[in-house]
Amino acid sequence: MSGSEPTNGTPLANASPAAGGTLRQRTMKSLFWQLLGVGGQRAVVLVQPIVLARSGWITPTDVAAFVVVTVGIGIVEALTTFVGEQTTIVSERGTDRRYLDTVFTVRLLRALGVCAVLCALSWPLGDFFASPESATYWLPGMFLCLSFTGLLDALQSPARAVAMKSLDFRRLVVADFTAALLATATTIALAAQGLAAWSLVIGHMANPLLRSLLGYWAAPHRPRFCLDRGAVKELLHYNLGAAGAPFVLLMVFSAPAMVFHKLVGDDRTLGQYEFASKLARLPEDVFLRVVGAVAVPAYAQLRQDRARLTEAWLQAVQAFLVLGGALTIAMAWCGDTLPLLLFSEQYGVVPGLFALLCAHGGVAGLCAVVGPLLWAVGKPSIDRNAQTLRCLIVYGAGIPAALQWGALGFAAATILGITAALLWSCWAVIDYLGLPLRRLLTVLVRGSGLAFALLLGLLAVDLAFAPTGTARLLVAMSGGALAIAKPALRLLRQRRARN
Repeated sequence: MSGSEPTNGTPLANASPAAGGTLRQRTMKSLFWQLLGVGGQRAVVLVQPIVLARSGWITPTDVAAFVVVTVGIGIVEALTTFVGEQTTIVSERGTDRRYLDTVFTVRLLRALGVCAVLCALSWPLGDFFASPESATYWLPGMFLCLSFTGLLDALQSPARAVAMKSLDFRRLVVADFTAALLATATTIALAAQGLAAWSLVIGHMANPLLRSLLGYWAAPHRPRFCLDRGAVKELLHYNLGAAGAPFVLLMVFSAPAMVFHKLVGDDRTLGQYEFASKLARLPEDVFLRVVGAVAVPAYAQLRQDRARLTEAWLQAVQAFLVLGGALTIAMAWCGDTLPLLLFSEQYGVVPGLFALLCAHGGVAGLCAVVGPLLWAVGKPSIDRNAQTLRCLIVYGAGIPAALQWGALGFAAATILGITAALLWSCWAVIDYLGLPLRRLLTVLVRGSGLAFALLLGLLAVDLAFAPTGTARLLVAMSGGALAIAKPALRLLRQRRARN
């Protein structure tokens, strides 16, 4: 992306969808860069809890205190979430300077207002989430500091969306990976100095600050204060369609903190659940941030060609089933071995919990592939409704299940919720595309074959040898690597052939 600035009202340089090869070539290149970048970021993000847990610098109670603070902040933030990046990608004016400046201005004004509200609510929120275990953390101070997180994020370059719209992810990937690496290093360094939960707070704030600063290198733009009437109207229309979706998702992701901290009163279980779920959500995180980020702009360019859009969506679904399915099976087969080896004895293991969380992560990963099409074609309200159903099930079934069966019951309720959301979204996409159900079922069966074969192989190993500990982890890693090696190499050869 060029660093030169256009004049008012003209598209940014190099923003044309036709630039840089065919759509398929640019999509494959973007997926390649996103896979490298997100894979690197996930490795960095997973290193943080592993180092903190095994070093003893952070306890489960410290993690619980940080989680409940981010939940309180997130609830207020999500009530007024501004989806300017998605709007820019979908809009035909998305590369216009006045449009981008309007996105920046609206985002900044919203962030200032929310920050002021959060600062005022710091003490009431601290009192609401207070518990005997968190009495030593000064929760109001944590709430006050984290109130500025949204403002730091709002300072990002609005031209990031232009790079995504034109499927140019290379610089964005480098910038985001660097921000994640530096923020993680900051957290670990501060934890080593004995700052405990406060190291998580400061590290959490460092990430959006660094991401915003580095974003101006990745997507150069000099923002100006601007409120273009047409742009504001378009932003309002799209955001109203998506209204509530971020809040519903936040309530889903915050459910463990709300249930275990406020209802069950078990912060240790919350800390264990949080770290285990970070690991189990790997398929969901990778495909949401790899396929989802690339799919929205790619689908948006195909929205007028229903046949090509259908093919692209089916290919994305099959890709997840082949790669994400094998990853999910391998992780779930590890059972309690993987979190125990990575996080040490002090975080303990709830028998059977990690396998359930992996199953949830696998279904959620597929949902993360299905949902972006609805956003790309201007129908975010359908995805919001699906996630609302998920939220109702998670709380409606999860609370009594947690009270009766603890973490295992709650995890089972989350699987039920994400499965319902997936079925809702799939049905909506099938209806929009006019896709015969038989064709989708064919793709599902074909894509699941590799994961099913891996499952049979691992079960056979279990019956013959019943490996435990490190041996079990090595078998799962070897089986998973062999399962995804062939399709991964095929994708790489295809990319090289097109270049």
